[in-house]
Amino acid sequence: MFKTRAQIPIEQRNYSTYYIVFSGLLFLGTMWAVVDEIVTRRPWKNFQKDYYAMMDTLIQQQIDQAVMEVDSSALQETNAALNAARDSMNTNAYRGTMARFEEVSEQLIDETREYQFAKSRGDEAYYFYKKSVHEGNENLSLKADLHEEEATMAEHQRVMNQLQASKDSLQHILNGYRQNVRTAQNRVEELLAKVEGWKTKKTRNDDAPIQIRQVMMLDYDRNPFNDPKARIDRCQTCHLGWNDEITEESPQPYKKHPIPELLAIHNPEKFGCTPCHRGQGTALTAGTAHGDGDHYWENPLLKGKEVWAACNECHENESVLAYAPVISQAKRLMIESGCHGCHEIKGYTDLPKVGPQLTNIAHKASPTWVYDWVKNPKSYNQHTRMPNFKFSEDEAEAVTAFLFDASKKMAFQNSGNSFAGGNVDHGRELFETVGCQACHTIGDMKKVREARGTSYDIAPELTRVGSKVSAAWIYDWVRNPRRYNPTTKMPNLRLTDSEAKDITAYLSTLKDKKAITTKNLDLSSQTIIKRGEKLIREFGCSGCHVIPGMEKEGRVSVSLSNFGRKKVEEMDFGDTEVPHSWHDWVNSKLKNSRVFATDRIVQKMPLFSFSDSEIELLRVFLLSQTKDEPDRKYVRAFDKGRQNIESGRRVAIAYNCQQCHQLEKSGAHITSIIEEPAFHPPIITGEGAKVQEPWLYSFLKQPTPVGQTNSIRPWVPTRMPTFQFSEEEIGKLQKYFLGLSNQEFELRDYASFRPDPQLFPVGKQIFDDFQCLKCHPSGNVKAGGDVSTSDLAPNLAKAAGRLKPEWVVDWLADPAKIQEGTRMPTFFPDGQSPLPDVLNGDAKKQMQAIRDYVMSIGQPVRTTVANK
Repeated sequence: MFKTRAQIPIEQRNYSTYYIVFSGLLFLGTMWAVVDEIVTRRPWKNFQKDYYAMMDTLIQQQIDQAVMEVDSSALQETNAALNAARDSMNTNAYRGTMARFEEVSEQLIDETREYQFAKSRGDEAYYFYKKSVHEGNENLSLKADLHEEEATMAEHQRVMNQLQASKDSLQHILNGYRQNVRTAQNRVEELLAKVEGWKTKKTRNDDAPIQIRQVMMLDYDRNPFNDPKARIDRCQTCHLGWNDEITEESPQPYKKHPIPELLAIHNPEKFGCTPCHRGQGTALTAGTAHGDGDHYWENPLLKGKEVWAACNECHENESVLAYAPVISQAKRLMIESGCHGCHEIKGYTDLPKVGPQLTNIAHKASPTWVYDWVKNPKSYNQHTRMPNFKFSEDEAEAVTAFLFDASKKMAFQNSGNSFAGGNVDHGRELFETVGCQACHTIGDMKKVREARGTSYDIAPELTRVGSKVSAAWIYDWVRNPRRYNPTTKMPNLRLTDSEAKDITAYLSTLKDKKAITTKNLDLSSQTIIKRGEKLIREFGCSGCHVIPGMEKEGRVSVSLSNFGRKKVEEMDFGDTEVPHSWHDWVNSKLKNSRVFATDRIVQKMPLFSFSDSEIELLRVFLLSQTKDEPDRKYVRAFDKGRQNIESGRRVAIAYNCQQCHQLEKSGAHITSIIEEPAFHPPIITGEGAKVQEPWLYSFLKQPTPVGQTNSIRPWVPTRMPTFQFSEEEIGKLQKYFLGLSNQEFELRDYASFRPDPQLFPVGKQIFDDFQCLKCHPSGNVKAGGDVSTSDLAPNLAKAAGRLKPEWVVDWLADPAKIQEGTRMPTFFPDGQSPLPDVLNGDAKKQMQAIRDYVMSIGQPVRTTVANK
């Protein structure tokens, strides 16, 4: 063909076929490009059209519902009143009044003008008269003219006053007509306000443009050179219903945000969406915006519980966030699992070790028990936090040998006090009532563990403790835990000698039914001891335990501070068939930490027994670990107040305060075994606003004065133990409680408070009328009286030295607002007094009067006027 064409003269060659074919292809390509640009690449237009159509239907439903809710009879009456008011403005009476008003107004204008003319003439006469006087030639004619004009002005003023009074009277009559119309009109608008509101919204919806919606966050990100750059979010182009009250049940992407409280403090119009949800903010198709359609996008949309991981980007220093329970639980799980012992984690480098001191282990347990424990902790306690290092028999023997060799060098000795003669049954009763079960479980006593929701116990299970330690050690331990371990978190329950013996007798009966190893352990060989020391250093045991000679050991594993940004290409999947993704690697690693080991790659991370839900939480935590730092203006400042809260919070976490108390809306796990709500430990979130700082200090230092029983609720069997806090820890806890109540630490002289002598007797009268003593004792109370202890409330005899005066008034005003679920009745609902004849019905003064009386109970009589 081409040969033949080559032989054809150029002038005679025909390219029309080619032109037609290529022109057709060009046309098709152009049409495809247009369709791709307008339709394929702009699916958001259809989303918006569908959204507005859906909203039109939903709004119309709301309009119909609002119309049905209108009181038709009231509307009919109001419309009739409106029509009557309007008709009254068409009557002869109204028109006559209006005409007279206009006539008087004209007359007043004319009279005012004449007055002004007279005043001008008078001013002229006054000027020339005074001029003649100053020149020494007084003009009496001008003086007469001045007096004449002043008389004329007075007459005009009199007439003006009469006309103004007449006009005001007529205006009042006319205003009455108009006010009737306005009143009726306002009532109609009030009845139809909801309907009109929805109609206005429907109009805006109908007029809404189809357009890209975006939020520009200036300086939010940083480029590789650490220069600020903007972040663009266009998520709202499709997610139009994020803040609409009627889209709660709508499908995505039109669904309302599930937590509107978060939007109140993270306004998407300012913060956008990707800072919390991630994804590709500039994209306009679901696949690329969410990251599912872009394999190389490193910040795909967070899904499920993982969405909470982004909270840490701005709140890495806070372990509890009010509206983010998942990341709060994840951080707590990380802390309690001791991850920070081996891994560097930003913000968690100074936490205390989670394991017990091993300094005196030789004086606590037998070598064979330690050997079995080191070899496989789960064989003794399925719910221990201690992971399994998979030591061989020789390795377990070496570790045991080193620990006992190091421990024997310490000077500790058991006290040698007699523990004989304890009552087993009473010991069991004490264990189940004084509070031991808040942290420890025995056998089937699983309610607290289940309430806590973790696969592990926060303190050792004691089902077989009698086979682990001697009775002498148990007695010493329960009497004073700090004697054996000066840094233990185990508190002192202030047991008497008799109580300690009874609990010792009970715990000593809890024996291990499994046979303890009979292996002949060589604990004296220096070779074995050296090997044990090497193993302990290699596996980082000192990350969780204080071990003699290893107090300054560093962390043995990698930093996790940017693990959330770790690429799949940087992860070793070994010889496994685990799918190559970040999530699958993390899941597999947490389920079996040595799954990726090969013949050349040794995996030393021990095996934890995390449940599936705990693995999910830890995955969220790891995903949150990034070095991304938004610009400061987008981040809530971690100021001194929040630092104080976090410091105290970590003390509370370390001492497991939430095992007994509800704190920051979580905890109180012990209540699962205390049937009577009146015996529950108190909710302490608002303690900073409630109690006096000196009292809180004394209570944390020594919860109950030596030799006395609980003076606030002596009938409650569960004891607040003595934690032997350091001065620094008490200071942190005080500032923590104050911070939770938005209060500053200040020195106040609470002893200077004096009841108002005028309010005091009234307060006693109201106190008696309300029968406060029916629930609140005001002195020494013993169980078994006329009132059941389950119906008793805190002893008011301690109020003056314990409660803040202003808090008492707030409590009386609305107890349920301060403590949800309280049985304290509300005597002043909505701030209204039930006693209109007392103090002129002034509710606030009545509450102050009650406060003044309550703060005097059990105190010497003081008559100085109260400091308000």
